[in-house]
Amino acid sequence: MLHLATTPSLAIVDNDERSLESLQQLLTNRLPSARITWMATSGREALSLSSKNAPSLLLLDMSLEGIQGPSVCRHIRKESSAFPILAMTSFSLNLYEAKVKSSGAQGLVSKNREDDLVQCITSILHDGAMPGFESRKIAHIRITSEKTHNPRLTLREEEIINLSADEGLLDAEIADKLGVSEATVRKHMQHIMQKLGARTARQAVAIWLSPHDY
Repeated sequence: MLHLATTPSLAIVDNDERSLESLQQLLTNRLPSARITWMATSGREALSLSSKNAPSLLLLDMSLEGIQGPSVCRHIRKESSAFPILAMTSFSLNLYEAKVKSSGAQGLVSKNREDDLVQCITSILHDGAMPGFESRKIAHIRITSEKTHNPRLTLREEEIINLSADEGLLDAEIADKLGVSEATVRKHMQHIMQKLGARTARQAVAIWLSPHDY
């Protein structure tokens, strides 16, 4: 059990409610000096909550439904350097390391290793970033000054292309899941195709799934 000198506030984002509960219990037991200020199950919810209630540290799962973790991280870091972000994954760290560093996080850890998770949280709260990762202020400056020739998708467009790519949902299924009309989904998909330079929705998905910096 580790005790922190101050009382930091932690926020957790994970699309699996069971995982959220497990993480909450773990951190309550292992970091009793910290408090969980809020939890979210989607990237959109995390963006809204973080803009209103900035934590001392955000624990962000990389595999989210709709807006993926690296994109959530980049959106937050582009808007603010107010708090550090610790990326988490249950998959291989090598799968996300480059994306996590590019998106402006201050560390990456496996959710499968409880000791490592607690150690990384403590390290970032104390030092600001894990070795090899940018500080939140430097990451913010880099991302806000970056220029890209690739038009970025809106948050809604990212949700739609990810639901199509990751879950193979049809337009009607995506519309039902997001609470919008099927015509709205088709219109967004047309914009996505134009931005990605794709002739078909299937080609847009293939381009989106390839390594990119959109």
